Amino acid sequence: MAFAGVAGVMASGWVLQATALPPPKPAAFVAADASVWFEEYRLLVDVFHFDHRRFEGACAREWFRPRNGHKIHASVLSFRGGPILRLTRERRVSVVAARHRGRFPPVLLAADAGCSRMLARALATAAQTGHRLTTEPSGAANRPAVALEGVRGRNGRLTVYVSPHTDRPLVVFLDSDGRNITARVYLQRVTRAVLRRFHLLHQITPEPKK
Repeated sequence: MAFAGVAGVMASGWVLQATALPPPKPAAFVAADASVWFEEYRLLVDVFHFDHRRFEGACAREWFRPRNGHKIHASVLSFRGGPILRLTRERRVSVVAARHRGRFPPVLLAADAGCSRMLARALATAAQTGHRLTTEPSGAANRPAVALEGVRGRNGRLTVYVSPHTDRPLVVFLDSDGRNITARVYLQRVTRAVLRRFHLLHQITPEPKK
């Protein structure tokens, strides 16, 4: 099992249970399904593991209207207890709030592993090309999972661990030029409580109640 045990979020004890599950779908189908999950949820709450440390954060995508009046589609990544940063499609990074309380993972590395816009794009591209994608029974987040390997992101190669029944993403592992980051991803609806927890309430509009 690739990358088992990385940063304590992959659970090798679940592999035996995972092998009893039905064979996974073709890898391209799994990638397509996982990309749809990320498209549907514009907010991810992340638990990052980088350089033997644990960090909490949240990443949301939204349309913004800067001072020039032209709307842009961007992601806002907020580290709990740390800086808040905005990332555009062109991967330009601007600081929204410079709240530094220690060291945090590199911005683009964390965004590629923990922002739904980046992950949806990488998985959709992988599904369309199907280039060297593989799946295998695995374990992640203390449950059986399917490891989707071979996804090429803008910042390295991704392994995405998904639920074997729904392909809902659970854990993302990014390997980039010898730097590794793991993100336990929680797909969230945009609510005031979550935004307030990560100091995003004035950056993102909560979804209207249905």
